Amino acid sequence: DLKHISDAMLNNKDKFPRGDPRIVLFIDDLDRCQPNKVVETLEAVQLLVNTKLFVVVLAIDTQYVTLCLEDAYKNILDPKRHPSGLDYIEKIIQLPYRVPPIGNEHMHSYLQDQMNAKKNETRGPSKKEEESSKRDRPNDDNQSPGQPNEKTPLLPGYDIDKEIPIDEEAPAKPAVAIPTKELDFTWEELEMLEDACVLSRVSPRAGKRLVNVFKLMKVIWYRRDHDQTPSSTQLRMKEACVLILALCASSTKSVRLGMCKVLAKVEQTRSMPVGCDNLKVFIERILEKGGAGQATNHLLTMIHDEKCSRILEKVVWGEDEEKWNLTRKDLRLSRSFSFVGEYIEPVDGDGIHHPSYTDTRN
Repeated sequence: DLKHISDAMLNNKDKFPRGDPRIVLFIDDLDRCQPNKVVETLEAVQLLVNTKLFVVVLAIDTQYVTLCLEDAYKNILDPKRHPSGLDYIEKIIQLPYRVPPIGNEHMHSYLQDQMNAKKNETRGPSKKEEESSKRDRPNDDNQSPGQPNEKTPLLPGYDIDKEIPIDEEAPAKPAVAIPTKELDFTWEELEMLEDACVLSRVSPRAGKRLVNVFKLMKVIWYRRDHDQTPSSTQLRMKEACVLILALCASSTKSVRLGMCKVLAKVEQTRSMPVGCDNLKVFIERILEKGGAGQATNHLLTMIHDEKCSRILEKVVWGEDEEKWNLTRKDLRLSRSFSFVGEYIEPVDGDGIHHPSYTDTRN
């Protein structure tokens, strides 16, 4: 048993002349396990640390593990009084360390490690890449139209609104090759994401996820816009999308609730909104219409921030329905890549709709 193993190793100075040995056990991702496995693991840890031989390092989501313990010991642990699940954890962990959020001064270096942005790079593919792209496209009888080239990264086209009738006899449209350079981040894109993350106060995990989403959206935007000169409207909308994604990933739950409400309204809005011609006013009206509340107040505070306000005000459609449709399309795309959950309005017994929020995050 454990005591026998521990005593045999600790009292063996011939094999361990420099002092008593230690076995260090690292346990990570416990919060990804089923609740019963979490409890079983912690019970096993208790047995191990009761000996002098073992040192256990736990990397856990305290909130999730606490809930698992309180569910397993319903008649013993109570979240509202002692002993609680947190008390149980404190009995096991003798040296706690909480990983702090990313400080504003470190956000740049953290994101740069993920993005590897190129400084002073010009946008668009080089002439050599364009020629290579043309050569790689299918153009012979051995490869059917639309069949991806094995050496070229391809993605299907993206059009969220347009419904096109299927003609089974028509030849497939050739997929567009993505120049490798288009997948690289520019210095401007790094700074764009950095500003959005600092404003939204995102966690390290959320920051990493945003980098991945940003890269995928770059591919989607290239597929859609590669055959036209980027307009100022498109460029401003891309910057706004990055900000929207960061707000949806905010560490403040009330801000995520506000964004959930805003993007749900975008989904419902089919025609061009009346009485507002830019994204900032559009978001403000959605929030103000819902009345005062913690989520509304927190998000409005961020929307009125100078940097945030400047980005959203630049997304202008005026009376141009085509610009509005482009804006709505990209906002819906942002919603697809976020964890804001669903905004619903259940009916209480009094017959009045009361907004509620289903959060998809732990």
